[in-house]
Amino acid sequence: MSLSDPHILRRIRVALALIWLALGLAVLAGSLLPNLGPSSFHIPLAHADKLVHFSAWALLAVFAPPLLLRFASRLAAASALFLMSGAIELVQAFFPTRSASFGDLAANGLGILVGTLFGVLVAAFLVRRNRMVAARLAFDGDVQLVVPDRAS
Repeated sequence: MSLSDPHILRRIRVALALIWLALGLAVLAGSLLPNLGPSSFHIPLAHADKLVHFSAWALLAVFAPPLLLRFASRLAAASALFLMSGAIELVQAFFPTRSASFGDLAANGLGILVGTLFGVLVAAFLVRRNRMVAARLAFDGDVQLVVPDRAS
């Protein structure tokens, strides 16, 4: 069992994508279900709900860069996460036990930014360790990671 085996990498990629999907569903459930919001954690800090928002969206965002190599793909993923967080905040306005908040949206956005940047660092580390593994792990792995030699 080697990481150079494309079948192993495909399984790892699918597993990471499924974990990311489960995290996304957990964030969605925590954002919309009445007893699962940030206040249910009972963190004894001022504005602890913003910390929960930041952490949840950062965790979601950190998964995208290692699974996507292109800058445009990473930007699209971060933008989609931010739009999704905005849509959730809008929907919360229609739930009697929830409220929409620009502060929550800002915490979500900051979490997405920090998570994406950290994910880019993880992806860069993977590329530096083994370019082929990084390319095969990514969904858009058809990207040329090695610049062809111009002398030949």
